[in-house]
Amino acid sequence: MLLQHLITFCRVVEEGSFTRAAQVQNLTQPSVTKQVGALEDYLQVQLFTRQGKQVHLTPAGELVYDYARQVLHLVQQCEAAVRELRSPGSGSVTVGCVHTIGLFTLPDLLAEFVREHPKVKINVRTGNNRETVAMLLHGEVDVGLTTTPQIHERILAVPLFEDPLVVVASPGFAANLPPVLADSDLARLPFIGYVRGARFRMTIDQILEEMGIQPNFVMEFDNHEAIKTMVALGFGVAIEPVSAVQRELDSGRLVPLTVPGLPRSSRTTSVILRRGERRSAAVNAFLELLERRYRVSIVRAS
Repeated sequence: MLLQHLITFCRVVEEGSFTRAAQVQNLTQPSVTKQVGALEDYLQVQLFTRQGKQVHLTPAGELVYDYARQVLHLVQQCEAAVRELRSPGSGSVTVGCVHTIGLFTLPDLLAEFVREHPKVKINVRTGNNRETVAMLLHGEVDVGLTTTPQIHERILAVPLFEDPLVVVASPGFAANLPPVLADSDLARLPFIGYVRGARFRMTIDQILEEMGIQPNFVMEFDNHEAIKTMVALGFGVAIEPVSAVQRELDSGRLVPLTVPGLPRSSRTTSVILRRGERRSAAVNAFLELLERRYRVSIVRAS
Protein backbone atom coordinates (compact mmCIF):
# COMPACT_ATOMS: atom_id res chain seq x y z
CA MET A 1 0.00 0.00 0.00
CA LEU A 2 1.48 3.31 -1.13
CA LEU A 3 0.84 6.72 0.36
CA GLN A 4 -0.28 7.90 -3.07
CA HIS A 5 -3.05 5.28 -3.02
CA LEU A 6 -4.43 6.80 0.18
CA ILE A 7 -4.16 10.32 -1.25
CA THR A 8 -6.04 9.30 -4.37
CA PHE A 9 -8.66 7.40 -2.39
CA CYS A 10 -9.32 10.45 -0.18
CA ARG A 11 -9.55 12.67 -3.24
CA VAL A 12 -12.21 10.41 -4.81
CA VAL A 13 -14.22 10.59 -1.58
CA GLU A 14 -13.94 14.37 -1.34
CA GLU A 15 -14.64 15.06 -5.01
CA GLY A 16 -17.45 12.52 -5.20
CA SER A 17 -16.28 10.92 -8.44
CA PHE A 18 -13.29 9.25 -10.07
CA THR A 19 -13.41 11.72 -12.96
CA ARG A 20 -13.11 14.85 -10.81
CA ALA A 21 -10.47 13.19 -8.62
CA ALA A 22 -8.41 12.53 -11.75
CA GLN A 23 -8.80 16.12 -12.93
CA VAL A 24 -7.69 17.76 -9.68
CA GLN A 25 -4.66 15.44 -9.43
CA ASN A 26 -3.75 15.82 -13.09
CA LEU A 27 -4.10 12.05 -13.61
CA THR A 28 -6.03 9.93 -16.06
CA GLN A 29 -9.22 8.29 -14.82
CA PRO A 30 -7.83 4.77 -15.45
CA SER A 31 -4.86 5.67 -13.23
CA VAL A 32 -7.18 6.74 -10.41
CA THR A 33 -9.27 3.59 -10.83
CA LYS A 34 -6.12 1.46 -10.77
CA GLN A 35 -4.84 3.08 -7.56
CA VAL A 36 -8.16 2.62 -5.74
CA GLY A 37 -8.33 -0.95 -7.01
CA ALA A 38 -4.82 -1.62 -5.70
CA LEU A 39 -5.88 -0.29 -2.29
CA GLU A 40 -8.96 -2.54 -2.31
CA ASP A 41 -6.83 -5.54 -3.26
CA TYR A 42 -4.37 -4.80 -0.48
CA LEU A 43 -7.08 -4.42 2.17
CA GLN A 44 -9.30 -7.11 0.62
CA VAL A 45 -12.44 -4.99 0.90
CA GLN A 46 -14.71 -3.01 -1.42
CA LEU A 47 -14.37 0.70 -0.71
CA PHE A 48 -17.05 2.17 -2.99
CA THR A 49 -20.43 1.37 -4.44
CA ARG A 50 -21.52 3.09 -7.67
CA GLN A 51 -24.89 4.53 -8.61
CA GLY A 52 -24.57 5.89 -12.12
CA LYS A 53 -21.74 8.39 -12.05
CA GLN A 54 -21.94 8.81 -8.29
CA VAL A 55 -19.76 6.86 -5.87
CA HIS A 56 -20.57 6.13 -2.22
CA LEU A 57 -18.42 4.72 0.55
CA THR A 58 -19.13 1.25 1.85
CA PRO A 59 -18.93 0.74 5.64
CA ALA A 60 -15.38 -0.51 5.12
CA GLY A 61 -14.67 2.54 2.97
CA GLU A 62 -15.84 4.88 5.72
CA LEU A 63 -13.48 3.16 8.16
CA VAL A 64 -10.54 3.36 5.76
CA TYR A 65 -11.32 7.00 4.97
CA ASP A 66 -11.19 7.90 8.66
CA TYR A 67 -7.76 6.28 9.07
CA ALA A 68 -6.47 7.58 5.74
CA ARG A 69 -7.14 11.17 6.78
CA GLN A 70 -5.24 10.58 10.01
CA VAL A 71 -2.32 9.04 8.11
CA LEU A 72 -2.12 11.99 5.74
CA HIS A 73 -2.23 14.40 8.68
CA LEU A 74 0.67 12.57 10.33
CA VAL A 75 2.66 12.86 7.11
CA GLN A 76 1.94 16.60 7.04
CA GLN A 77 3.06 16.86 10.67
CA CYS A 78 6.29 15.06 9.81
CA GLU A 79 6.94 17.42 6.91
CA ALA A 80 6.21 20.44 9.12
CA ALA A 81 8.54 19.17 11.85
CA VAL A 82 11.36 18.73 9.34
CA ARG A 83 10.77 22.22 7.94
CA GLU A 84 10.94 23.66 11.45
CA LEU A 85 14.19 21.78 12.04
CA ARG A 86 15.68 23.24 8.87
CA SER A 87 14.28 26.71 9.47
CA PRO A 88 13.60 27.50 13.16
CA GLY A 89 10.68 29.83 13.71
CA SER A 90 8.84 28.68 10.59
CA GLY A 91 6.14 26.02 10.29
CA SER A 92 2.36 26.21 10.06
CA VAL A 93 -0.73 26.19 12.25
CA THR A 94 -4.18 25.16 11.06
CA VAL A 95 -7.02 26.41 13.24
CA GLY A 96 -10.56 25.10 13.03
CA CYS A 97 -13.31 27.21 14.55
CA VAL A 98 -16.98 28.07 14.49
CA HIS A 99 -17.96 30.96 12.25
CA THR A 100 -18.52 33.51 15.03
CA ILE A 101 -15.04 32.89 16.44
CA GLY A 102 -13.55 33.14 12.97
CA LEU A 103 -15.24 36.48 12.41
CA PHE A 104 -15.03 38.20 15.78
CA THR A 105 -12.38 36.58 18.01
CA LEU A 106 -9.72 35.05 15.80
CA PRO A 107 -8.66 38.09 13.72
CA ASP A 108 -7.11 39.95 16.69
CA LEU A 109 -5.41 36.77 17.90
CA LEU A 110 -3.95 36.06 14.48
CA ALA A 111 -2.76 39.64 14.05
CA GLU A 112 -0.77 39.39 17.28
CA PHE A 113 0.52 35.92 16.43
CA VAL A 114 1.74 37.00 12.98
CA ARG A 115 3.56 39.98 14.50
CA GLU A 116 5.39 37.62 16.87
CA HIS A 117 5.93 34.77 14.38
CA PRO A 118 6.06 36.27 10.88
CA LYS A 119 7.47 33.11 9.26
CA VAL A 120 4.67 30.81 10.44
CA LYS A 121 1.91 30.08 7.93
CA ILE A 122 -1.64 30.29 9.31
CA ASN A 123 -4.59 28.34 7.88
CA VAL A 124 -8.17 28.71 9.13
CA ARG A 125 -11.08 26.37 8.51
CA THR A 126 -14.58 27.19 9.74
CA GLY A 127 -17.66 25.12 10.45
CA ASN A 128 -20.17 24.58 13.20
CA ASN A 129 -19.16 23.03 16.52
CA ARG A 130 -19.75 19.46 15.33
CA GLU A 131 -17.76 20.04 12.15
CA THR A 132 -14.91 21.65 14.09
CA VAL A 133 -14.67 18.61 16.36
CA ALA A 134 -14.72 16.29 13.33
CA MET A 135 -11.91 18.26 11.66
CA LEU A 136 -9.82 17.96 14.80
CA LEU A 137 -10.43 14.23 15.23
CA HIS A 138 -9.63 13.59 11.56
CA GLY A 139 -6.38 15.49 11.80
CA GLU A 140 -7.45 18.25 9.43
CA VAL A 141 -6.71 21.01 11.95
CA ASP A 142 -4.12 21.35 14.71
CA VAL A 143 -6.27 23.39 17.10
CA GLY A 144 -10.03 23.80 17.45
CA LEU A 145 -12.05 26.66 18.95
CA THR A 146 -15.65 25.90 19.88
CA THR A 147 -18.55 27.66 21.62
CA THR A 148 -20.11 24.63 23.31
CA PRO A 149 -18.61 22.18 25.84
CA GLN A 150 -16.91 19.18 24.22
CA ILE A 151 -16.50 15.83 25.95
CA HIS A 152 -14.61 13.12 24.05
CA GLU A 153 -12.03 10.57 25.13
CA ARG A 154 -9.61 11.75 22.43
CA ILE A 155 -10.09 15.47 23.06
CA LEU A 156 -8.72 17.84 25.66
CA ALA A 157 -10.94 20.91 26.10
CA VAL A 158 -9.74 24.01 27.96
CA PRO A 159 -12.27 26.86 28.55
CA LEU A 160 -10.92 30.25 27.44
CA PHE A 161 -13.65 32.80 28.19
CA GLU A 162 -17.35 33.30 28.80
CA ASP A 163 -19.29 35.13 26.09
CA PRO A 164 -22.47 36.63 27.61
CA LEU A 165 -25.66 37.10 25.59
CA VAL A 166 -27.12 40.59 25.38
CA VAL A 167 -30.28 42.14 23.90
CA VAL A 168 -29.33 44.84 21.38
CA ALA A 169 -31.11 47.45 19.29
CA SER A 170 -30.22 50.52 17.25
CA PRO A 171 -30.01 53.81 19.19
CA GLY A 172 -33.04 55.15 17.33
CA PHE A 173 -35.11 52.05 18.06
CA ALA A 174 -34.06 52.03 21.71
CA ALA A 175 -35.00 55.71 22.12
CA ASN A 176 -38.68 54.77 21.85
CA LEU A 177 -38.44 52.07 24.54
CA PRO A 178 -38.58 52.27 28.34
CA PRO A 179 -35.10 52.44 29.94
CA VAL A 180 -35.83 49.15 31.69
CA LEU A 181 -37.81 46.53 29.76
CA ALA A 182 -40.23 44.17 31.45
CA ASP A 183 -40.67 40.72 29.96
CA SER A 184 -44.01 41.85 28.54
CA ASP A 185 -42.28 44.79 26.82
CA LEU A 186 -39.75 42.48 25.20
CA ALA A 187 -42.51 40.12 24.06
CA ARG A 188 -44.08 42.88 21.95
CA LEU A 189 -40.90 43.75 20.06
CA PRO A 190 -39.96 42.45 16.58
CA PHE A 191 -37.07 40.00 16.78
CA ILE A 192 -34.31 39.38 14.27
CA GLY A 193 -32.56 36.07 14.75
CA TYR A 194 -30.83 32.99 13.48
CA VAL A 195 -32.69 30.55 11.25
CA ARG A 196 -34.74 27.83 12.91
CA GLY A 197 -32.83 24.63 13.59
CA ALA A 198 -29.49 26.33 14.19
CA ARG A 199 -28.02 25.55 17.59
CA PHE A 200 -27.75 29.22 18.52
CA ARG A 201 -31.40 29.78 17.58
CA MET A 202 -32.41 26.86 19.80
CA THR A 203 -30.53 28.49 22.68
CA ILE A 204 -32.39 31.77 22.14
CA ASP A 205 -35.75 30.01 21.84
CA GLN A 206 -35.09 28.23 25.13
CA ILE A 207 -34.21 31.49 26.90
CA LEU A 208 -37.35 33.21 25.64
CA GLU A 209 -39.48 30.21 26.51
CA GLU A 210 -38.18 30.37 30.09
CA MET A 211 -39.33 33.99 30.16
CA GLY A 212 -42.76 33.01 28.90
CA ILE A 213 -42.23 34.91 25.64
CA GLN A 214 -43.44 33.78 22.24
CA PRO A 215 -41.20 35.99 20.08
CA ASN A 216 -42.26 37.58 16.83
CA PHE A 217 -39.32 36.83 14.51
CA VAL A 218 -39.73 39.19 11.57
CA MET A 219 -36.40 38.26 9.97
CA GLU A 220 -34.16 35.20 10.14
CA PHE A 221 -30.60 34.81 8.85
CA ASP A 222 -27.83 32.23 8.90
CA ASN A 223 -25.11 34.58 10.14
CA HIS A 224 -24.55 37.22 12.82
CA GLU A 225 -23.36 39.89 10.39
CA ALA A 226 -26.73 40.02 8.64
CA ILE A 227 -28.57 40.03 11.97
CA LYS A 228 -26.46 42.94 13.25
CA THR A 229 -26.99 44.90 10.04
CA MET A 230 -30.77 44.60 10.21
CA VAL A 231 -30.82 45.52 13.90
CA ALA A 232 -28.59 48.55 13.25
CA LEU A 233 -31.04 49.64 10.54
CA GLY A 234 -33.83 49.66 13.12
CA PHE A 235 -35.89 46.66 12.03
CA GLY A 236 -36.01 45.08 15.49
CA VAL A 237 -34.01 43.68 18.39
CA ALA A 238 -31.77 40.63 18.70
CA ILE A 239 -30.13 38.54 21.38
CA GLU A 240 -26.49 38.21 20.41
CA PRO A 241 -23.17 37.11 21.95
CA VAL A 242 -21.22 40.12 23.21
CA SER A 243 -18.20 39.04 21.12
CA ALA A 244 -20.31 39.33 17.96
CA VAL A 245 -21.52 42.87 18.68
CA GLN A 246 -18.64 44.37 20.69
CA ARG A 247 -17.42 46.63 17.87
CA GLU A 248 -20.93 47.94 17.23
CA LEU A 249 -21.49 48.57 20.94
CA ASP A 250 -18.16 50.41 21.16
CA SER A 251 -18.96 52.55 18.11
CA GLY A 252 -22.55 53.26 19.18
CA ARG A 253 -24.18 51.62 16.16
CA LEU A 254 -25.92 49.28 18.62
CA VAL A 255 -26.90 49.74 22.25
CA PRO A 256 -27.64 47.13 24.93
CA LEU A 257 -31.15 46.95 26.33
CA THR A 258 -31.74 46.45 30.05
CA VAL A 259 -33.99 43.43 30.59
CA PRO A 260 -33.87 42.33 34.26
CA GLY A 261 -35.93 39.23 33.54
CA LEU A 262 -33.47 37.90 30.97
CA PRO A 263 -31.74 34.81 32.41
CA ARG A 264 -27.97 35.21 32.77
CA SER A 265 -26.73 33.25 29.77
CA SER A 266 -23.38 32.91 28.07
CA ARG A 267 -21.47 30.69 25.70
CA THR A 268 -18.18 29.14 26.79
CA THR A 269 -15.47 29.45 24.16
CA SER A 270 -12.93 26.64 24.52
CA VAL A 271 -9.77 25.46 22.79
CA ILE A 272 -9.80 21.77 21.89
CA LEU A 273 -6.79 19.55 21.14
CA ARG A 274 -6.11 15.90 20.44
CA ARG A 275 -4.82 14.17 23.56
CA GLY A 276 -1.35 12.69 23.73
CA GLU A 277 -0.06 14.19 20.49
CA ARG A 278 3.35 15.69 19.81
CA ARG A 279 2.85 19.28 18.72
CA SER A 280 5.08 21.42 16.59
CA ALA A 281 6.82 24.51 17.92
CA ALA A 282 4.49 26.66 15.81
CA VAL A 283 1.37 25.09 17.31
CA ASN A 284 2.76 25.43 20.82
CA ALA A 285 3.53 29.09 20.12
CA PHE A 286 -0.12 29.64 19.17
CA LEU A 287 -1.27 27.87 22.34
CA GLU A 288 1.08 30.03 24.41
CA LEU A 289 -0.57 33.11 22.91
CA LEU A 290 -3.97 31.78 24.03
CA GLU A 291 -2.49 31.17 27.50
CA ARG A 292 -1.30 34.76 27.78
CA ARG A 293 -4.46 36.27 26.39
CA TYR A 294 -6.92 34.30 28.53
CA ARG A 295 -4.70 33.40 31.52
CA VAL A 296 -5.21 29.65 31.25
CA SER A 297 -2.87 26.65 31.17
CA ILE A 298 -3.00 24.69 27.91
CA VAL A 299 0.45 23.39 26.92
CA ARG A 300 1.16 21.73 30.28
CA ALA A 301 -2.41 20.41 30.54
CA SER A 302 -2.09 18.70 27.18
